[in-house]
Amino acid sequence: METSIHSVIEKSKELLTEQFENGIGLRSTPLKRYSGKTLETWSELTIKDIIMCLQEKYPQAKIEWGKGYLKSDFKDNGDERLDQHVKVNGKYAYMQEDRAWVDKPFYTLKRAVVRNIMLSCKSKLSPNIKFGLIGYSIDIKDDLVNTCNYTQGYGDRFERFSLTGRARNMKVNGKTVNWYETGFVEETVVKYINYVYNILEESIKNGWVVSRRLFRKNE
Repeated sequence: METSIHSVIEKSKELLTEQFENGIGLRSTPLKRYSGKTLETWSELTIKDIIMCLQEKYPQAKIEWGKGYLKSDFKDNGDERLDQHVKVNGKYAYMQEDRAWVDKPFYTLKRAVVRNIMLSCKSKLSPNIKFGLIGYSIDIKDDLVNTCNYTQGYGDRFERFSLTGRARNMKVNGKTVNWYETGFVEETVVKYINYVYNILEESIKNGWVVSRRLFRKNE
């Protein structure tokens, strides 16, 4: 039975619901230990399910998930990486950073990494490569995003997803609650999955267009 994007979304939401329920009541170090690993597990499984869905739809495409470093195109430059990446037919099409809580310094740092990748690893990238940042709480303001778009560039290739849509230090009835205790935003999960799916599908289709052009040129 072919995997549909709808089934990917439902499976992803089910796992996230379970993880959020298990996170209720956690504080301090136990919360920190649980959060990072849990977010990463959910995100990895979701991306792999998206890949499976696309692989069934496009069996001739080569879609690879990984976590390794990208080598620079320049011998004296350093390697670059984000937490996860997906290659389509040998080229990096999507790269993502997972972080339970994102603040201003962390966001700024990752925007700089994206710039490094775009400039230093260009030969290894798909023409339509996109980047994602996913977290439970992303505590930044629009003016920071605007500043990074101006100073780092590539804002049209970078999307962020806050699963709870709230600040980390949110209070309910005067009491601070952890991010699991207010639940996640289902619309954000759907938006995130469609974002990754559409990027990878676009890379697959673009690769076929290029291949057909090369074939016709050599006829």
